Amino acid sequence: MPKKLPNKKKKQIETLIYARADDVGYRTLSRPESSRFLDSLVEDTAVGGVLREYYPKENIRTYIKDGILNAYMKRFTNDALDGVSPTDTIQRLYGVSSSVIQQCTGKDARVSVSRSEDGRIFVVSGGTVLKWETALRKALELIAKETGLSIDGKTPEICLHLVVTNNSLTVADKEHITTALGAIGVKAIFCND
Repeated sequence: MPKKLPNKKKKQIETLIYARADDVGYRTLSRPESSRFLDSLVEDTAVGGVLREYYPKENIRTYIKDGILNAYMKRFTNDALDGVSPTDTIQRLYGVSSSVIQQCTGKDARVSVSRSEDGRIFVVSGGTVLKWETALRKALELIAKETGLSIDGKTPEICLHLVVTNNSLTVADKEHITTALGAIGVKAIFCND
């Protein structure tokens, strides 16, 4: 029976992986580069060597990727989204001042509702470029759930804050996303680009 990874060792390994991810610019790596980085962590005695004491070798890569590096990227995304303001975005995209009237919590913490001085309602939802559909779905689910958001039969304006998590987003990619969302009346702004 495998031993349980002590919290102290878990934290040490996490800290070491985060530092190495920062050193190599993990968020900017291509898929092949990311795969090589993961391989190096699995083979590293300070990471994979320690984890082999607690997990079967075939599970170490998955543990590092799903348990540590996904959290690393989530932290990066959250930090990027913390740096943007829904009201500033509404001012920039729609040219009106607004106030946040509802800030969601939990898994929907990146969704907010604002009302402009002229009475319009805006739903701003944050996420990553790779999962922009999730940010859109969360905004739409909130609108469907909160009946008071529609005014005179008009649904709220939707804007997505999308975090660029790697260097692979091209101008054409941005235009494609912006055009696709524009077809349904949704605006997007790209953060940390």
